Amino acid sequence: MYKKNITLKIGVIIIILLTSSCSVFAVEDNDSNTITMIYSFTTPVMQKISVDSNTYDQVDLDGAPCSGDPGLPSLPAYGASLLLPYGTKVERITVVPGAQNSLGTGFIVPPVGEPVPFSQYPPVSTPTSSEKNYTSTAIYPGELFTEVGTYSFRGYTILILRLYPVQYIPYTGGLFYYTEFTVSVETSTDAHINSLFRGLATDAEGVRGKVDNPAVIDTYAEHTCSPSSETYDLLIVTTETLKAGFEPLKQVHNTIIKTLTEIGSNDPADIRDYIRDVYLNCSIEYVLIGGDDNIVPVRKLRVNNEDIPSDLYYACLDGSYNSDGDTMWGEPTDGDDGGDVDLIAEVYVGRACVGAVAEVDHFINKTLAYINKSDTSNHDVWLVGEHLGFGGVAEYAGNILEELINGSSAHGYTTVGIPNEPDKYLIYKLFDRPGYNWPKSEIIAIINDGVHIINHLGHGNIDYAMKMYNPDADALTNVQHCFIYSQTCLAGHFDLADCFAEHMNVKTEYGAFALVMNSREGWGYYESTDGPSQRYNREFWDAIFGENITVISKANQDSKEDNIYRINDDDQIMRWVFYELNLFGDPMVGLGNSPPEKPQKPVGAESGHVGENYLYTTTITDPDGNLVYCQWDWGDNNLSEWLGPYTSGEEISIAHRWDKKGSYEVRVKAKDTYNAESSWSDPLPITMPTSKSTQMMSLLAQFLHNLLQFLQNLLK
Repeated sequence: MYKKNITLKIGVIIIILLTSSCSVFAVEDNDSNTITMIYSFTTPVMQKISVDSNTYDQVDLDGAPCSGDPGLPSLPAYGASLLLPYGTKVERITVVPGAQNSLGTGFIVPPVGEPVPFSQYPPVSTPTSSEKNYTSTAIYPGELFTEVGTYSFRGYTILILRLYPVQYIPYTGGLFYYTEFTVSVETSTDAHINSLFRGLATDAEGVRGKVDNPAVIDTYAEHTCSPSSETYDLLIVTTETLKAGFEPLKQVHNTIIKTLTEIGSNDPADIRDYIRDVYLNCSIEYVLIGGDDNIVPVRKLRVNNEDIPSDLYYACLDGSYNSDGDTMWGEPTDGDDGGDVDLIAEVYVGRACVGAVAEVDHFINKTLAYINKSDTSNHDVWLVGEHLGFGGVAEYAGNILEELINGSSAHGYTTVGIPNEPDKYLIYKLFDRPGYNWPKSEIIAIINDGVHIINHLGHGNIDYAMKMYNPDADALTNVQHCFIYSQTCLAGHFDLADCFAEHMNVKTEYGAFALVMNSREGWGYYESTDGPSQRYNREFWDAIFGENITVISKANQDSKEDNIYRINDDDQIMRWVFYELNLFGDPMVGLGNSPPEKPQKPVGAESGHVGENYLYTTTITDPDGNLVYCQWDWGDNNLSEWLGPYTSGEEISIAHRWDKKGSYEVRVKAKDTYNAESSWSDPLPITMPTSKSTQMMSLLAQFLHNLLQFLQNLLK
């Protein structure tokens, strides 16, 4: 859910437009230790809903979806994301409400539903309200905010809050809301400086879209640095036996491959430490785990007495994920000082669940075939839904999947969906409906005939999804490999026997080039199209089509980070899904068309004078012939805007001036009109040894020296 379109207005107030119902104002404060933000809300909308023959009054406030734990009143909550100044920590948080407006009395707000796993058929229960909660005369939630946690993205410290603009008095059914909140965060100096801060311009650009107050990025600017001379985009971690099989990925990605032997350990903590080291020293952004769990082990993260296999552990590099030193990792108090674990990724991770050279070949061949495909005409998307038995509107999954077409504003938040436009994507539906349950032969035929994307919701198991078993996946014959996203249970359960996702991805030369699937149960709600897993599914497509995050691993992570402020909802089931959604595939692959090739190394002056403009030239080729844009990194903490468009193969020349003496590296990357990005070009080293003024002084000194010699000669 992209909510950070930013408009700056010079003066006391900086205005940031977020949604049609919520807006944010950053207030300039003379105290540099205080961040002050004003969050404004429009009038909530009331509507009658029916759940299990009970009628309720639902409160809708766009941008603030109803949230909470089962049985408690379901009220809107808004997520605030605040960047802390460099080298600071939170000292105190205060929220001052604005005008209080009554919505009336006599309302019966629905209780938050009980999450139901998609492996359960039929569901255990309907939403039930606690008599204690609904006969209370106390205001609920009775607080204006909760502190979700402090997290870090590449050394940038981000505070996440939940704001509660709507309040409820259960006994009288009274509802009121606040028109605005003034949020003040007092900070103090933090003696601990985050070691993951690289100071790269690309990192600064990455944090800009994650926070409500991007102006604070400037406090980090003086600590920036240039990338290492040895830079890569992708790190592959595998074994000596499998290493050679991954070499072909170097043809399409700027890749470094390291084996567990070279790392010196197969312990997850040591592997993570090594990833952290390469992240810092080689500027990587992606990691491919090249092996099944018994080869490159996964870290299991703890939620509700369940250990969930999660490669999130290799993506989020802050902290140990086990600060209390017990046998359970990833608990909500396993972060620094008993806080939450790191949930914002430094690198983006995918896994090739391979155990043999032949499986590596299948994985690589399918990945390269998709990246290098010459035919880009297949825009077919199939939404595949089964009979869930969850009652009412959730009896059939098709009603839930409909929210993915074009977009949805259901359940208090807006997401962009898959565009149902012939020149972009053609969406087809394979839905169970009353009197009709589609047989597995239909989905097999769809895959074999060639499909680009499948989004599935139905019941599943370790060896079962989309009504297919592992042998059915092994028998596929499709030449065009597909991408699959599924909310189903257990089909991504790769830590025991080979799961369905593995059979689709690496067991044969057919099937899928990539999948996003759950390593444990997926979760929904009784009689609702909302649910924990659906929230991530909606945000995944919003990332791709709303935020233009077309790289699958990034989109998967973005779907999680957009839900961080709800991480503890539903008795921690939102955390459960956050952990279990893993990518089976190459983390650098973009969904859709092929990205531009790596731009040619820039050509231009390799030394010069400070204050003078110099021209640099590159050429960018797009395999699909799309128009391209370029972005230049000048090595001096100046990252250009996206420039263009240019035609594929066109020679592109851009001028730049350095203001300080020093050594720099100039590099460039490209994106096409579908926002698919290339890797960075090889860098061109630059030195700026002198400034104009220094040069002039040198010339003047030489002139005076020559003049003096001339005068001396005259006097002789």
